[in-house]
Amino acid sequence: MNVLQLTLHVTRAVVTDINRNVAATLKLCGPAILTQGNFVERTTTILGSIITKNHPCQTDVGDEDDHESLEDEESSEYDWLVIDTALDVVIGLSVALGEQFTELWKVFQKPIVKYASSQTNFERSTSIGVIAECTANMGSGVTPYTGPILKLLLHRLGDEDSETKSNTAYATGLLIFHSTDSATYLPSFNAILEKLEPMLHTQTARTLDNASGCLCRMIMAHPDKVPIDDIIPTIVDVLPLKEDYEENKPIFECITGLCKCSQILSMCVLANNSSDMHENQTIIGLTPKLIGIFASVLDEPADQLDLPTRAKLVSTVKFIHSKNASLVSGNPILMQAIKTADQ
Repeated sequence: MNVLQLTLHVTRAVVTDINRNVAATLKLCGPAILTQGNFVERTTTILGSIITKNHPCQTDVGDEDDHESLEDEESSEYDWLVIDTALDVVIGLSVALGEQFTELWKVFQKPIVKYASSQTNFERSTSIGVIAECTANMGSGVTPYTGPILKLLLHRLGDEDSETKSNTAYATGLLIFHSTDSATYLPSFNAILEKLEPMLHTQTARTLDNASGCLCRMIMAHPDKVPIDDIIPTIVDVLPLKEDYEENKPIFECITGLCKCSQILSMCVLANNSSDMHENQTIIGLTPKLIGIFASVLDEPADQLDLPTRAKLVSTVKFIHSKNASLVSGNPILMQAIKTADQ
């Protein structure tokens, strides 16, 4: 797809389709597409014009027939669609460029943050989602922007819209996990924990999933700054996740990491002889419940876990089985997982 077509066309429907194709190509091909001459520069310029509503297709020239019959609400959504798909291209660029995307974020940050303050729910939720995805893709490259992003996320954690709030929890966890500017975000840890706590008691599955994932990323980043004994039981109570399986990765990496670091699994066998039992009583007590949860996520649907997370979880199950077979041997799903891993 020649990105110049984005400049030549003034019909929103056509530009929207081109955006979709470019976004899909970026995510599929990665850096390979960037070898086209000046692709990044041209694409960045065009995306900037679309996101700031200055592209020719947003002036209604040549688009009257498509647009004039729509009601005001439909028109607003129609206007947003071309921006929404342009934001997908921004995410695609962050996928392709990885940490190097940090330079381009300078161009996109201001208009995207502006949408995050919109009076329209879907504009706020979408823009926060874009910030989250770009943060995940540029990794530690997000560090220079920690301050302004954190300020926005702290505000949106209290958003009235559940989708925006859920996306904000997701973005917050990613920012803390990837940014190396802990001096900026650590003073806000308690405020973040306070805002996340009510989300763990909602009936909205996606909010539960993203809040749990955020807390686990916070634990992995700074286990000494989070009240693990209070938080982990609450997270375990919402498992297995019902909707956003992507958050199984940080959750089970966190749980298996806690198990490995504290050696609590072996303590399930030797607890009465352990002088450190009091330090791990919470996770020891959760082990029987965790066994059932492990079985659930290692079962169908298979897309509940990515392959690296599945391997870590099976390794943990094998360790439990080696220390106390009775905890695992009665569960055919876990026994099959062990057998498959040993083949």
